[in-house]
Amino acid sequence: MGAAIRHFTATTEQGQVFTVNIERDFRYDPYRDFLVCAHCEWRPSLLTTERIIDMAGEHLASAHGAGRGLAQQEDESFRRGRLIVLPIVAVVLIGLLLLLKG
Repeated sequence: MGAAIRHFTATTEQGQVFTVNIERDFRYDPYRDFLVCAHCEWRPSLLTTERIIDMAGEHLASAHGAGRGLAQQEDESFRRGRLIVLPIVAVVLIGLLLLLKG
């Protein structure tokens, strides 16, 4: 569907790890985020972004029995891209401001 930008993981009593991803579809404006379970076909329709963490935790606990240690992690490539793009945009904006003042 889209690029995974964040992962929610939880473990079962036996130590098995389950993951729910937030996937962003960049084809839409504004971008649309979807919750997708990496282990089953669970894909709820998201009405509010405030409930994403709650929905991911509830699914992992109820469907897979993974109710321990809910953690979230941002996708490495998404984080790295943001760290590269933000300074470039800042330099361009400062350059434009200096150009317009001069």
